[in-house]
Amino acid sequence: FGEAPGTNGTIEAMVVFDDGTGPALYAAGDFSRAGANVAVGKIARWDGRRWSPLGSGMDIQSVQTLAVFDDGDGPALYAGGSFATAGGVTVNGIAKWDGHQWHALGQPGAVGVSGFVWSMAVFDDGSGPALYAVGDFRTAGGVTVNYVARWDGQTWSPLGEGLGGIAHALAVWDDGTGPALYVGGQFTSAGGLPANRIAKWDGQTWSPVGAGMNQTVSHLIVFDDGRGGGPALYAAGGFTMAGGQPANRIARWDGQNWTPLGSGLPALVTALGVFDDGDGEALYVGGDFTTAGGVPANRIAKWDGQNWHALGEGLNHTASALAVYSDGGEPALYVGGAFTMAGGQPANFIAKWDGTTWTPLGDGVNGVVSALAVFDDGSPDGPALFIGGTFASSPGGDSYLAKYQGCNA
Repeated sequence: FGEAPGTNGTIEAMVVFDDGTGPALYAAGDFSRAGANVAVGKIARWDGRRWSPLGSGMDIQSVQTLAVFDDGDGPALYAGGSFATAGGVTVNGIAKWDGHQWHALGQPGAVGVSGFVWSMAVFDDGSGPALYAVGDFRTAGGVTVNYVARWDGQTWSPLGEGLGGIAHALAVWDDGTGPALYVGGQFTSAGGLPANRIAKWDGQTWSPVGAGMNQTVSHLIVFDDGRGGGPALYAAGGFTMAGGQPANRIARWDGQNWTPLGSGLPALVTALGVFDDGDGEALYVGGDFTTAGGVPANRIAKWDGQNWHALGEGLNHTASALAVYSDGGEPALYVGGAFTMAGGQPANFIAKWDGTTWTPLGDGVNGVVSALAVFDDGSPDGPALFIGGTFASSPGGDSYLAKYQGCNA
């Protein structure tokens, strides 16, 4: 592992953004300093050599999600969470960083949202790209929006009557009728119509996604299983029914019907990712389960479009973050989480799966990994894997961020 002095608190999200001075890695979460005692405030910038603050950062609570969006004035970094101010400016849960200063989203006296932002996504409904935010809030910019809202760079607007409860996940997908925004969460209505835990917004109206689910949808991903039907929408969460039929924790929507992925998973899903191990792209699922489709599969499994497969002996505890990265050889799947064993051998909280075998990353880290991101910080060795979570780099020390470049680390 390379030296990348981290933070003094948990990292929840990372994203690469270029503020005009070159790409940098932005890390956010619940921390107040980074590197050699640099005061930050829930969010900081790593350019490959040093940490720098984004103004005075956020005041309280945490930053949960990051997104890059161009509102017409150039790309900017957006942060969402449960904070009240950013750079000393009242922002209420969501803010814009233009590379120089923080900006509130909305007009004076009516900025931001009235609660917590869980997720953000950029979507063009035909009238131009906009930033969409979901979470646990009822108003945005002083307007009633009900858990989901659209920011076009100037004003907040509702999506019809909004949702009937908290929303967690967003995905953009075209089912053949044009791109649409899909939202998953805890709600049972959208736009005043029944919509169980998942709904589709086409830019004008809400529609249910079949009969939906019987419990929370927490993750959404678009994946093409290669069987000729094109990309489909996959949903995961705490549900046991999708479209009125058994579908344990994960299901596929093709635009017309929900189908289960075999007999599904017996426990919580915490991560979804796509990786090609040489046999074509497959969907990889991490969580706290010990079987997948009835096949023994410890905390991580592969769905190839027809069957579930174990990844060797798997992991001895939860997998919570997935990323594809090449350390100089073929791309591999890197998995982070709460485990200390991978493939039956010690692997402290982070491990590499090449499609056949598990490999530990040296001595690993000494605490839970919750976020992974690939970033080229200008090192002669090229892109590196950055690992964030709740670990310390040494006993009693603060870090919460590590950098991995394979044998060249």
